[in-house]
Amino acid sequence: MESRPVLTEFHIGIDDTDSRLGGCTTYTATVLFQELVSKGFKPLDFPWLVRLNPNTPWKTRGNGAISLHFVLEEEQLQEVKKIAVAVVERTTDLNQRSTDPAVVFLKGLVPSPLGEFSMRALHDILSVKEARHIANAVGAETHLLKGSRGLVGALASVGAEFGQDHTFEIIAYRTHENRGSVRRVNQDSVRQMDAMYRGSTFNNIDPETGRVLICPHGPDPVLFGIRGEDPANLVNACALVGVEEQVERIMVFKTNQGTDAHLNCRRTIRVLRPYQSTVIAGTISDTPRIIRGGHTIFETSDETGSIDCAAYSKTGTMRETATHLIPGDMVIVSGGIRLRRIGELTLNVEKLEVTGLANAIRWENPLCSDCGTRCESMGNGQGFRCRKCNLHFRKASKSPKSEPRAIMRGIYLPPPRAHRHLTKPASRYGFRTPKPSNASRAIIDSTLGSLVSVPVVS
Repeated sequence: MESRPVLTEFHIGIDDTDSRLGGCTTYTATVLFQELVSKGFKPLDFPWLVRLNPNTPWKTRGNGAISLHFVLEEEQLQEVKKIAVAVVERTTDLNQRSTDPAVVFLKGLVPSPLGEFSMRALHDILSVKEARHIANAVGAETHLLKGSRGLVGALASVGAEFGQDHTFEIIAYRTHENRGSVRRVNQDSVRQMDAMYRGSTFNNIDPETGRVLICPHGPDPVLFGIRGEDPANLVNACALVGVEEQVERIMVFKTNQGTDAHLNCRRTIRVLRPYQSTVIAGTISDTPRIIRGGHTIFETSDETGSIDCAAYSKTGTMRETATHLIPGDMVIVSGGIRLRRIGELTLNVEKLEVTGLANAIRWENPLCSDCGTRCESMGNGQGFRCRKCNLHFRKASKSPKSEPRAIMRGIYLPPPRAHRHLTKPASRYGFRTPKPSNASRAIIDSTLGSLVSVPVVS
């Protein structure tokens, strides 16, 4: 009796194949995924688009890494590795200074130390030295095509955990000859798509300006990307977008975009360090001030210290809310830490939650006992007088009066045009449709099959 071949999980992590002048790590992953599937290799899931700490200073655009997950026979491993390295080399411009591609291979289940490393990569700055240590500890095979910076993201993408929350994105790619030119996407068709699939997709249109948000602006190969809650609706939504240029290929990614995954670490102010993504809880300790450019700065304090929080003008209603804070208000502030001067940190606000409102008090001059007119002060310690009656009230004093607040307790977000890739949009708060951590074979096969009608240009 012939024995069945032993199957094993096989994970491929890729990062840093893009640059500010072109290239795209999701494009590299799409080419690789489609090539492997066309050769009969069986994926465990959709490709994973894993966004990491958005405050990393050397990131390119969205700081996204990619991982692919297959189930393979032992004798297939070497062929898959060879194809993966070749595709990364073919789709990466190694002459670009900021491009530093890395490929990671891991056989078997993902060990917990790699999962912990991936979790920290969402909100902290991790070193290449630590990445090398983790790779050795978990038995990951690494391939560095130039430098080693991409190793951190490649490893983190393999160890990502989407069990708590995840979304999907469908991305359409341009042909080589069209890259760098204006994207020819019909804006009215995007608005119609948004109206039909609002709720199952998000951040297609900025509601305040009407601006279409699904198209990037750089020289990368992405034509447009639609984000949403499930692959089937994304495929249908994609079909409604009118394009006036040839589409090279399309792919659906499972991703942590739109989940606030980077804002999962609450810290005290004393331990904050530059470039972390963080959450602090504290009390407003000074009156907010508006600086040049229309940005609002408010000081927040906890039991360990204080920090200036910056709500920038582009954050719209969130910045407006910040201007109405007063000392004593209680807040939870989420965002990225920036080094302003040596030893001075600023928290750039991505989300503001007002958890408690202090009483706003206005001190009023007393009323004239004769005519009821509001009196005026005669100077410090000299009492008050009524201009109308010319009466003096030397022992009178001001009285407190509570004022209504212009803001309420609640969560305040910037408009979609100012969101990071990881920012959870308002439409997703309370959105918890049960989703399996891994898509079923039927879902993957049917979704990939529906993309076959899109011609792949060679």
